[in-house]
Amino acid sequence: MTRARIRFTVLLWLLMPWLACASTAIIYQPQLRDRAVAQAQWTQFFTQLRGQGFDTLVVQWTEYGDAFSDAEGHVWLLQRVREARAAGLRIVLGLSSDPAFFQRQEASTAALGDYLHTLSRRNDALAHRWANDLGVEAIGGWYLPVEIDDRRWRDIAARKPLLDYLASERRQLDRIAQRPIYVTSFFAGNMTPERYAELLDDVQHTGVRAWVQDGAGTGRLGEGERKLYLDAVSQCAAVHANGIVFEIFHQTGEDKAFSAMALPATEASAALAQRAPCGGDSVFFELRYLPEMTEVMKR
Repeated sequence: MTRARIRFTVLLWLLMPWLACASTAIIYQPQLRDRAVAQAQWTQFFTQLRGQGFDTLVVQWTEYGDAFSDAEGHVWLLQRVREARAAGLRIVLGLSSDPAFFQRQEASTAALGDYLHTLSRRNDALAHRWANDLGVEAIGGWYLPVEIDDRRWRDIAARKPLLDYLASERRQLDRIAQRPIYVTSFFAGNMTPERYAELLDDVQHTGVRAWVQDGAGTGRLGEGERKLYLDAVSQCAAVHANGIVFEIFHQTGEDKAFSAMALPATEASAALAQRAPCGGDSVFFELRYLPEMTEVMKR
């Protein structure tokens, strides 16, 4: 066997677990107003998703600040997750999301470490609650609802609190249910594509899998600029990211008061036909922007 053939065989062996588990996923970002949607429609939604080729539902968070932390909100969301699983969807369960995360991440290194430790304790309690109520066997993966940007974490030394947090979450969640753990990241031109790929490498080394937002919906960068970043992180011979989050919306407001609209039908069809390169996870954001959902789940 030639040396090149050996290298290819070793690379293929290393990538096999990733390739075999590649998902076509839709993110669901629970909102309190979603509780107005009739129960029968949820069952229909999830059945349609499975029929359209989605195999995974990523619940972005199971608490957003105080939202869904009360008994009634928890039971409502728990029922939706059970219905999704009954429809044949794998469940990736998001944990606690702090609405002030992007402000809190600007703290000093010491204060940031304390804050992330508090967030980790909250996630531990929430993961135990959901494992008990939903059942460990129903959880196909965990999702950490912190978005890793290319500005705050561009300096290598500044990443230590973040990387420590991710590694700690992996150990903590493994004790509850050893499942893949995911986090998303986005780029806005604050690092070179190559340095951004190195940031994702650091994330991956913690044992947490990174999905990269493609930036098409937010429009921070032009198509050519976005391609440079996506090409840099999607090299099949060097797995910097485990998948791409395809944004199936157009942002219409500023980041601080996010608002967006669904794509026109023809654009939506083309966006939904996209797949991550190199057999990575193809993840779409998000449920309410699907053409069949827009009228029922208005933002």
